[in-house]
Amino acid sequence: MILEVSQYLENYLWLNFEAETASFEQVMSMILMVNEKFRENVAAWICFYDRKELFRGFLERVIHLKEVCEHPSFVIFGSLEDEIVSETVLRLASLQPWHSLSYGHFHMELCLNPDLIRRWRRMIKRESKEATKQGEPFDPSSSFEVKFLRNLIEEFLEVLDHKVFPQKHSTNDDDLMNVDGFQKVDDACVLYCERFMEFLIDLLSQLPTRRIVVAMLPCKCKNIAAAAQHQNQAYFADFVQS
Repeated sequence: MILEVSQYLENYLWLNFEAETASFEQVMSMILMVNEKFRENVAAWICFYDRKELFRGFLERVIHLKEVCEHPSFVIFGSLEDEIVSETVLRLASLQPWHSLSYGHFHMELCLNPDLIRRWRRMIKRESKEATKQGEPFDPSSSFEVKFLRNLIEEFLEVLDHKVFPQKHSTNDDDLMNVDGFQKVDDACVLYCERFMEFLIDLLSQLPTRRIVVAMLPCKCKNIAAAAQHQNQAYFADFVQS
């Protein structure tokens, strides 16, 4: 709060930011200050408009941070209506992630969304030209844009299946249950799931990303509903219901 009142982000962090040389601590400090602005319902992106090119460099640093991928509480994906944000991050939840779908699933989605076929062909043509220009083989499945969303979803399901709903290895089931009959769960893992649900709901609630992201969600996401029934997870349950 004190740092926000003193405009720590505007007067120090952003003023001295350089995308190539900024330290991990500086980038994380900027993320925390932006989150604080949203928490205080203060316009978060205005201070970045005077250096738009540099802001794109900042967002590139953010989306490549492992810490932000593990805890996607940074609100960039909830701000796609802002032009300087969408120009950089929208590609991570547009058609490119569909390269990671299976052959059958991909063609099913195109049949369900025939208006995307022309967009897909244009995108493939553009990507192929860019790869040829750089003298590289055309392999979209290995790009960061393709793997970003898929890896986040897989990591979330891994936590959900093995940390929130761990397999019972003990011979005494009581060791894994609390007094209310629920299986013991790591609170940090539940918090991570809550943050991921915020991230997912941001994507599903916006028209530019909704149908792209829906296609990326596997059927085993049904465990999300089960997680909401666990005690001390009312906050998580609220996200599921929304």
